[in-house]
Amino acid sequence: MEEKVIELIARVLNVPTTEIDMDTEIGEPDEWDSLHNVEIISQLEKEFNVKITSDMIMDLEDVSDIVSLIEDLTE
Repeated sequence: MEEKVIELIARVLNVPTTEIDMDTEIGEPDEWDSLHNVEIISQLEKEFNVKITSDMIMDLEDVSDIVSLIEDLTE
């Protein structure tokens, strides 16, 4: 799960996967702006067949939070 999420984020941001890890904060790489954030959420919803609400998004601080959310939504 972690690897898939990191690969998805890196692909959307067009950065090497080595620049993204579980501790990477949302917006930390310069490429991670609000438009990319919308695209990442959209791609996560498609990839994992989940619905992520705006309330859920507000609680996300880093990649580990995203992975935990996806794990919770896919259980």
